[in-house]
Parts: sequence; structure tokens; C-alpha cells
Amino acid sequence: MNRPEPEPDEVIERALVRIRRDQQSRRLQRRAAGDDPAAASAASAARFRYLDALDGNKNGLSISQIAEAIDVDRPRASRLTAELLADGLIERDTAPGDSRYARIRLAAEGQDLVDRVRAGRRGNVAEALAAFTDDEARTFAALLERFVDAWPRDRSPLKPETRGER
Repeated sequence: MNRPEPEPDEVIERALVRIRRDQQSRRLQRRAAGDDPAAASAASAARFRYLDALDGNKNGLSISQIAEAIDVDRPRASRLTAELLADGLIERDTAPGDSRYARIRLAAEGQDLVDRVRAGRRGNVAEALAAFTDDEARTFAALLERFVDAWPRDRSPLKPETRGER
């Protein structure tokens, strides 16, 4: 008996799961990092999300803002902050006007690391697109961007609320 062709939402959901698993795979993280041990260390999912969240934030972010941006609790964000400070990938400063709160920014080494990891990921994307024609690649990119823009956000009933954090 022939099974009916799966619906697009099922195919896409399975593809997204495969991408997530591959992205979190240590093998792919090592490949994206190349022979760079610092990049391999920072390529762990939470550490890279942390560094990535800081990219482009010249004024820095508070630890609570980083926790929210990378979807971890504040204690986990604080532990990541300590690790990344020790590795010299981020810098800690006081918030302008309120020295009780820290602002975290990428250090030059952290920015360089983010750039190297992204370049490795772009290389993986280019490799995956190698069998596509230029038109197919452009169409896929436009449709994927449209899909991501339409993705529902902040509707998860499982996400705990953060109250009173700065």
C-alpha cells in the first residue's frame, strides 16, 4: 500500500529538526571551527548564541537581556558570562548612569571568533547549495527568509516568564 505523499508542513518540520540536530552536533561544530580550538569551544550552542546576541551591540547588553536573547535563565547567563570573560571573548563594563548594573560587549577576540564561526557556517551553506542552480538558490533564499519572517514567536506556553529582572 502506497503511503500518501507527506504534506509540506510535515516535510518542513522534519527538515528543521534535522538542521537543528546537525547544528547542535559536535561534529558539525568542530567542522565549522576548523582547526581553531577557541572557535570549537565557542561553537557550543549556548556559548555561540551568547556571543552572537552581542554582535552589533556597541553599547552592550545586561546579563538579563542576554539571558532573554538566548533563552536561558539568568543564573545560566551569569555562568556563561564568567566563562566567556575568562576566555577573553567578552568585556564587562558598568551601565552608564547606574554602576550597579553590568553591560557586556564583545571583545575584539570575541568578534573575530563570531566572524570565523559564521564564515564556517556560510561555507557549509554554500556546500549544501552547490547542486542548486543560481536561480534555485536565490528562490530558496527568498522563500526561506519569508518563512523565517512568518515564524510564530513568543507564543510558547512552556517559556517561563521573567519578572523584575534588568
